[in-house]
Amino acid sequence: MGNSKDDSKQRKAEREALREELLETQFELRSLEHGSVLVLISGNDFAGKAEVIHSFYEWLDNRYLNTRAFGMPKGVDKRMPRMWRYWRTLPPAGELGFYLGSWYHQPLMKLSRGQISINRFTAQMQDILHFERLLNDEGIILVKIWLHLTDDERGTRQRVDPSLLKQTVAMREWGDFSAADYEKVREGARLMTELTSTNESPWIRVPATDPHLRDQRIGQIVLEAMRQRINTPPVPRPVYGWQPAQRDYLAQLDYSQKLPKDEYQQQLLHWQNRLRDLMQHPRFARRSLMLVFEGSDAAGKGGAIRRITQCLDPRILRVHGTRAPSDEERRMPYLWRFWRRIPADGNVVVFDRSYYGRVLVERVEGFCAESEWQRAYGEINEFEQQLTENGTLLIKFWLAITEEEQLKRFKEREASPVKRYKLTEEDWRNRKRWPDYVEALNDMVEHTSTRSAPWHLIPAEDKRHARIQTLRILCEALEEALE
Repeated sequence: MGNSKDDSKQRKAEREALREELLETQFELRSLEHGSVLVLISGNDFAGKAEVIHSFYEWLDNRYLNTRAFGMPKGVDKRMPRMWRYWRTLPPAGELGFYLGSWYHQPLMKLSRGQISINRFTAQMQDILHFERLLNDEGIILVKIWLHLTDDERGTRQRVDPSLLKQTVAMREWGDFSAADYEKVREGARLMTELTSTNESPWIRVPATDPHLRDQRIGQIVLEAMRQRINTPPVPRPVYGWQPAQRDYLAQLDYSQKLPKDEYQQQLLHWQNRLRDLMQHPRFARRSLMLVFEGSDAAGKGGAIRRITQCLDPRILRVHGTRAPSDEERRMPYLWRFWRRIPADGNVVVFDRSYYGRVLVERVEGFCAESEWQRAYGEINEFEQQLTENGTLLIKFWLAITEEEQLKRFKEREASPVKRYKLTEEDWRNRKRWPDYVEALNDMVEHTSTRSAPWHLIPAEDKRHARIQTLRILCEALEEALE
C-alpha cells in the first residue's frame, strides 16, 4: 500500500508541475498577435479523447481555450463546402484550440464503411494537406494526436485500465463499431498517417492504456507546441516559379462602347425581369450565387450592384462591402472572414470588393509580404474551387475605366454635395499608384481566371453599358447553371 501511496503522490506532483508550465506558457501565448495552436485528437472511442480535454480545462485558463466536436455533417453543414465548418471555428491568434473529430473524421469514416474508394480517400487527403499547409503559413501550429489502446505493430492487445471502459464516452466518433469495424478504422488510420504526416504537422501516436501517462504525454506535446509558436515567429514560405502576367488585359478592352439612354431603359427592364424569373426557378433552391465586384475607384461598382439587387428578395440577399480587417479579423487567417460569408443554398452574396484585396491593395500598398500575396493566388483558387464544386455559381466582375475617366469622376464627386462623401484621401493616394494597380490586375486575371470562375472584364466608361453587361452575363450564367 505504501508503494501505491508513493506512486499517487508522485503522479500528483508530476501533474501539478506540468500544470504550472502549461499555465505560464498559455499566458505567454496570449500575447501573440499572429498564430495559434490547434490540437486534433482522434482515435479509439474508449481511449479517453474527451477526458484529455477535460484535463486541459482543469489545468488552464478556460477563457482562452476553444473546443469543437465534429461528427458527420448534418443540417446546414451538410449543404456547405466540406471545410466551411472548420474554417468558421479556427482559434484566434494567441489561443489554444481542440478539435474532437476533425477534417479527417468524415473521409476516414466513409473509407472504413466502404463508402469511398482508396483513390477518393487519397484525393481527399491531398486536399487536407493543402488546407493544413495554408494554416501553417498563417502561423497555426497543428498538433495531430491519435490515441490507441492496442499495439498495432505487434498485433497483441495491451492491458487496458478497467476504469476506461466504465467512463461515459463524451463523444462517439465511430458509434457502435465491432472489433472488425475498428480494424478497418485502424487500417484507414495507418494509410491516413502515411499520406498526411508532414514535417510541420506529423501524426503522433499516444498510448491511452494509462490515463495519467496519456494526459502527461499529451500535455508535454501541447506545451512544446505552444513554446514553438512563442519562440519561433512564422516565417513566410517562399513561392517558387511564380511569374508575372505576360498580357495587358485592360489595354485590350474597347472603352468606346456606349448605350443610348432609351435603349438602356429597354434593356434594363428586359434583363431585370429575366433575373427575377431565374431567381424563382425551383432549381435555384439547391444552388447558391456569389458575385464578386472589383474595379478601379469610381468605376461604378455600386451602381451596377444596385441594378442587380433591385431584382432580389432581400431575405436571401447579403451585400458585403469589404474594408480593412477589424482587430478580430486580423487575429485570424486571411480567408476566415470570407469563409464566414459564403452563401447557403438558395441564397445570394455580393462582395463589393473582396478577398482579392490581398493581391490588389495589400500587395500594392505593402500591407502584406511578397510571399503572402504570391501565395494567395493558389489559396484563392482552392477556395473558389471548393465553392463551385459544392454548387455555388461564382461570377467575378472587374469594372474598368481609363485613368482620364477616373480623374473626371473624382472631380465631379468633389463638386457634388451628395457624392463628396465617396471621395477620400485614400482614393487620391491610390490614383498615384495607377501603374502598380494595373500590374496587379493583370497578374490577378492571369492567375485566378479559371474555367469554373473566370473573370469578366467590363469597360465602364459608359455606366449604362457596364450595368447592362453585368446583368446580361449574370442572367446567361444562371440560365446555363439551372438547365
